[in-house]
Amino acid sequence: MNDYIYQIIGAIATTIIGYVAGFRKSKIENENGRLENLEKSLTIYQLLIDDLTKKVEELSTHIVRLEGTIDALRKENNKLKGTI
Repeated sequence: MNDYIYQIIGAIATTIIGYVAGFRKSKIENENGRLENLEKSLTIYQLLIDDLTKKVEELSTHIVRLEGTIDALRKENNKLKGTI
């Protein structure tokens, strides 16, 4: 009779320990997965920021060139108006 009780207690103890260990492992794996996803997201956002920064710099340079062209055309236009 005592053997059955020890077997039942052993089975219950093993089940509880297995559940707790599995729960902790699952929780840690979920946290690791979240961290990996966050790292991937940060990498993607950093790439987007770098790309957009380059585009802003290119557009700023283009704006400066266009403003120079506009100024030159205004001067030419004023000069042509004065000769008429």
